[in-house]
Amino acid sequence: MKIGTLMLALAFISSLAFADVELRGTVVKLDRAANKLVVRTDRGEETLLIDKGTKGLGNAKEGAKVIVKFTEKDGEPKITEIVAQEDGTTNIAPR
Repeated sequence: MKIGTLMLALAFISSLAFADVELRGTVVKLDRAANKLVVRTDRGEETLLIDKGTKGLGNAKEGAKVIVKFTEKDGEPKITEIVAQEDGTTNIAPR
């Protein structure tokens, strides 16, 4: 019984480690050569990594308000998706 509970707890914790996190802000710069996106948020500028699997790169235009979904992999914030943020929807991310 204890082993089953431990296995379930470990599976839950590992799934949290790879869960997407959302960040809302304004695109400062998309640097495709360096595979980086800089977004201005309430906390300041955040730099995140893009790769060939990143969805929605067309939404990352300078000055655009976006929702950036990312995961921490190998200690680096890697973007999974960039979603355009419509006016009046700052607290709602599309699913």
